[in-house]
Amino acid sequence: MHKVVGIFFIALLTLTNCNKTNESVEVLARVGNSVLTKDVVINRFPEYRVADVENQVTQWVNAELLYVAGVRAGFNKDATLVNQIKDYQKKLIGQTYLEMALRSRVGVSTEEIKDFYTVQKEMFRRRHGEALINNFNVDNKKDANKIRALLEKGAGNKKRNELFEKYGVNTISVEEDRLHPTINKAVFGGSKSSYVGPIKSGDKYAVVEIIKRFPKGTYRSLDDVYDHIYLVIQKRKAAIQSAVIIDSLKQEILFELNVGGL
Repeated sequence: MHKVVGIFFIALLTLTNCNKTNESVEVLARVGNSVLTKDVVINRFPEYRVADVENQVTQWVNAELLYVAGVRAGFNKDATLVNQIKDYQKKLIGQTYLEMALRSRVGVSTEEIKDFYTVQKEMFRRRHGEALINNFNVDNKKDANKIRALLEKGAGNKKRNELFEKYGVNTISVEEDRLHPTINKAVFGGSKSSYVGPIKSGDKYAVVEIIKRFPKGTYRSLDDVYDHIYLVIQKRKAAIQSAVIIDSLKQEILFELNVGGL
């Protein structure tokens, strides 16, 4: 939710029909008494990206209009809503404190990651064959043949490099039996060729460059699973340390708990 709101505010920076209330304050959006200035947005989000401004502005305006209408209807005084807002505020403040307190307690060292990989290595055994591939899909066989010819020239060829940008192709990892049957057989069927196609696939022609094959039963390398292990260890530490922090707060802050009669 915070990310979406952030992107929206960032997008407002690019509005071209901005109004200025004075020489130093530039208003980017206004609904009733709600005003957002450029300076506020820049201070909150110094690194911004331009993204779908009109759509985001429309969403913001709609939300503000509904909010104003809700206030006029008295929903801002509704006891249930007020309590929900208070509960959310408490949770947000508490969660922010917990995240701050955890920062120095959930560090993960390289040695911890290596040890986890060694002890839990079976977790990283491949249950299916896998391959790293570059997959091109084009409308006609002539273009597909040209692509294969350029791919076979190998890395460092300028025209070959331009192919990846033109068709938006990035290297991906695929599992056996997840590809078109004909392509799957060519990639995983025992052939040593690094190139497959052109192969008709629906209304397209596919050309596949196989960078590397990984047979079933082999292990993913530490480099491949490093980030995953990091997050697993960090999550475990966070769970343990969260309990420690709560226990510590119970010693510092007076509280009472009476649930025996429920």
